[in-house]
Amino acid sequence: MKKTLLIIAALLLLSACNVPNTTEPTQDLIGTAVAVALTNAPTNTPVPPTAAPPTAQPVPPTETATSIPSATATEAPTTTPTLSPEDPALQYGSPDKVEDFSSVTGAWNYEDDWSTWNVNDGYLNIYSKGTPYWHSWYTTGTPIQNFYLEAELNMPNCTGKDRIGLAFRLTEGSRFYFMGLTCDGTWGFNRYTASNASETILAYQSSDKIRPANETNRIGVLANGNSFAFYINGALVGSVTDDTYPAAGTTGFVSMSAGTVNFKTSVDVLRYWLLP
Repeated sequence: MKKTLLIIAALLLLSACNVPNTTEPTQDLIGTAVAVALTNAPTNTPVPPTAAPPTAQPVPPTETATSIPSATATEAPTTTPTLSPEDPALQYGSPDKVEDFSSVTGAWNYEDDWSTWNVNDGYLNIYSKGTPYWHSWYTTGTPIQNFYLEAELNMPNCTGKDRIGLAFRLTEGSRFYFMGLTCDGTWGFNRYTASNASETILAYQSSDKIRPANETNRIGVLANGNSFAFYINGALVGSVTDDTYPAAGTTGFVSMSAGTVNFKTSVDVLRYWLLP
C-alpha cells in the first residue's frame, strides 16, 4: 500500500511530510521518509487529511546524524552593497516560473496535526503549530535540476531557532536539500536522507545580509550539478559542493517551530530560473 501511495505521489509531483523531535538537536532535526511503513509509526499517528495527498506518516526519530561532508564553504562577503551585481535575479532575465500566490488554488492547501499551509491575501501562509523541533515540508511542481531558486518571505511572530527553508531536488524517498533561515539571524544548508537523518553540509551561521525576521528577506539557491551558491537579499553568502543528490526534484519549503505556537511564515513570491 505504501509503495502505491508513493507512486501516486510521484506522479502528482507533490510531497508533504513532517519531522518530529522532542529535544533541541545540535544542528539538525530528524525526519521521516515518505516510504516508511505505517507499522513503524507512533501510537499517536494522525489520520492523513483527505484534502491533501496522504504520502507520509510520522515515525519516531532516530539519533541525530550530523555528518560533515568533504565540502568547502566560502566566507560571506564583508561588504553589503545596496544592489549587488552578483545577484542572480539581475543576471538571468525573466524567471521561468513565478508563483506570486495572488490566486487561491488547492495546490498549496494542506493541514495536519503539526502544520497548516494555505494561500490567502496574496501570500502562501505556513504555520508550524508549535510541537518543538518538528520539521514539516511540502514541495510541488515540475522536477528541476539546475536552476536559481528564490523566495521572498517574512516570519512575523517567530522567536529564536524557529526556521523556514527552501527545499529542492526532492525525489522518491524524501531525499532532498534545504537552505534554512532562522528567526535569530542565521542560515545553513542541509540534506535529508532516506535513512531518516538530516545531515549538515554548511553549519548555521550569522550574516549581516539577513534583515530582521519580521521584514522581508529574499533567500536563494543557485544549484548547478554538484555546486551550490547561497544568496540572501541578492548578496552571495556562501558556496559548497556536494554530490549526494544530482537528480531533478520538486521544490517548496521546510518549516520548523522551536516552540512558538503557530509560528508563521508568509511567502510573497517563489520563482526560479532554469540554467542552460
